[in-house]
Amino acid sequence: MIFHRPFDLQTLDHVARISLPCLAARAKEHHYPWDLAELFPEPNSRISFVGYGSLINLMSARRSFSDEVVRCARPVVVLGARRIYEYVMSPRGRGIYGVDHRQGGYGVLNARVSKDDWFNGVEFQLDIDAFQSLQIRESAYDLLPAWTVDWEQDVQEPHLSYFLSCRRETFGGRQTIDSGILPHPKYHEVCEDGCRAVSGDFLNAFRASTWVRNVRMSDTPEPHHPARSDDSGQSPIVAE
Repeated sequence: MIFHRPFDLQTLDHVARISLPCLAARAKEHHYPWDLAELFPEPNSRISFVGYGSLINLMSARRSFSDEVVRCARPVVVLGARRIYEYVMSPRGRGIYGVDHRQGGYGVLNARVSKDDWFNGVEFQLDIDAFQSLQIRESAYDLLPAWTVDWEQDVQEPHLSYFLSCRRETFGGRQTIDSGILPHPKYHEVCEDGCRAVSGDFLNAFRASTWVRNVRMSDTPEPHHPARSDDSGQSPIVAE
């Protein structure tokens, strides 16, 4: 499979539509809360996992993962899934990122299976300790398998990774999904800063593969892109 490092939307859209082997025969879904004994049957097992939101930002990832895990992270593209602003930020997340006074401005990223779509992210090799930290960081997300290709290589062979997908409308007495929600600006800033640290093309790919209210973020008028909103100009490098 040919996959070009410079960002090209048409090429990526085409790659996402290539027919790939059936995932069901190779990997299974893991519903929240995940059974870590099932995920890690051997003591030294590791799982390829793609972060597509604040975990793209490696400073944020270090809040949950060891230096070794973060050091081995690499940029990738997940095939057959769509990244969407539709997860409602938890009360804990609002305490970290602050109050957004816009109506509906508490959106955090989610991802869903969508056979003709793709999104970019950062892939980590996680052991059971890292997954325990991930369980603390995230809630109500299932683990879904997907075919993934490296961002930085020209000739690609897809490999299997997992990503998070919330498919329940409520969890723990609170709403989790709202398709009309807007991105929380500080959360979005952390995501974009992480992409920018990879490359400008990686940031462009993030905007082109992130959907808000059923529209690609790259296709929305510039005022709809969340701006830096803190007076210091520094990103809050934290976890939702």
